[in-house]
Amino acid sequence: MAWINQNRNALISAVIVVIVLALMFNGMSPQTASSVILSGITLAALYFLVASGVSLIFGLMDVLNFAHGSLFMIGAYAGWTYYTNPRLLFNTGSLLLALVAGFALSPLLARFIVLPRWARWLAFLIAFVIAIFSVRDFPIDKLVAMGMTMTGKVIPTAEAQEPMTTMLMRLAGAFLAGAVASAGIATRSAERRAAPMQQTIALVIGMIVAAVIILLAREPGEQFILQTDSNWRFLMAMVAGALTGGAIGALMEWGLIRPLYSRPIYQILLTLGLTFVFDQVVRFVWGPAGAFMEIPKWFNTPSKDCPSDNLWVWFAQNCDSVFIGGRPFPSYRLFIILVGILMLIVIALLLQRTRFGMIIRAGVQDSEMVEALGINVRRVFTLVFAIGAALAGLGGVVAAPFLGVYPGMAMEFLLQAFIVVVIGGLGSIPGAVAGALLVGLARAYGDNIVLAGIQLPWMKDAISGSPAIARASTVLIMAIVLFLKPTGIFGKKD
Repeated sequence: MAWINQNRNALISAVIVVIVLALMFNGMSPQTASSVILSGITLAALYFLVASGVSLIFGLMDVLNFAHGSLFMIGAYAGWTYYTNPRLLFNTGSLLLALVAGFALSPLLARFIVLPRWARWLAFLIAFVIAIFSVRDFPIDKLVAMGMTMTGKVIPTAEAQEPMTTMLMRLAGAFLAGAVASAGIATRSAERRAAPMQQTIALVIGMIVAAVIILLAREPGEQFILQTDSNWRFLMAMVAGALTGGAIGALMEWGLIRPLYSRPIYQILLTLGLTFVFDQVVRFVWGPAGAFMEIPKWFNTPSKDCPSDNLWVWFAQNCDSVFIGGRPFPSYRLFIILVGILMLIVIALLLQRTRFGMIIRAGVQDSEMVEALGINVRRVFTLVFAIGAALAGLGGVVAAPFLGVYPGMAMEFLLQAFIVVVIGGLGSIPGAVAGALLVGLARAYGDNIVLAGIQLPWMKDAISGSPAIARASTVLIMAIVLFLKPTGIFGKKD
């Protein structure tokens, strides 16, 4: 009896999953059922990569990040750009790194100057003007016009890129804008007074040097990336998407969300506003039209023997599909499932088997006590936010060959992620797993109804469904779970 009480949430989730599966697949052929289940698990893996970050951030920081879907989208575009048009990343990434280097001067400037309120706003205004002049007439449209990413007029790299001297001047302007803005946010907090001066200087110099190296390596770097095998290029694109998402997430927490921890309404307004900002940035840089990312050769090698008879044969053939349950199933979707499982294992090991995970779990229970033990909780908050954002960015890159990249993917996956965390329980990683499985299976079942219709016992012909059924199925599952357990499957009462 004690074991049942201890594992009650897991048992409830298992019973709900079994009941839902029984109702969904009653009357289906084994081939159709296996195909729908695998499609649902594929979607569940993507939903988990987004929802796990939302749960991780909310569980430790009590922050509902409405911009998390945008991090998924930005990661997808960053990975797609690395894979197809690296010259855009080389020319813009160096400028962004120089800007961040300027912001990193804030702890150092706080030792010498603390501006009054009116002077801070003036510093922000001056920094904004400097930043505008630094990127004035920047040829973003030419850099985007790459052969692999554009069907219209293609502009060669030599014409698209500005001269090195011009880019170095832009680099200096970006650093100056960040430095002036950092003077506006410099405060004499205890954390920043304790920051070693040598560490801050080394960090700033390191970022400046890295920005210059990225800029100098733009042409050989582009050629090296595009000539790399598609499999390794895709793996590096996954790393690029995760790093981009993590970096943006860390900057969001450090510069925007940290001052608003005591104002939850402001947090919601801020992150919701960032969603629209990121959407417009994507439309401005990459355009409103979507694009598809090439599937790596590991999962798309043409052969007369395709589809592969089983997974062991696939390892030798690398076909685009594998026979599972009597039907061919795309091999790349199996890779998505594998990534989701691996990330679940990594998160579980991080939280349960490492000192950092122990600090996170302790911070969830009592952040003031952790701070009293001499642990920098704010730095932990930033790292957790970065990890959650990196998971979203990784999910975006993994989804790109499956769904493509398009501006609307941010809001679409944000909605599904929040449905997942509400079903599973806010702040619970096991809840994110259970919620992702339920939502993914419900969505796959809804998609099957749209394509094949639903056969009712008392009717001769199947009823065809509307695409709205697929979207409504996830909301229906959420309503059922909340009716049975208002806090979510793994949620706890306050």
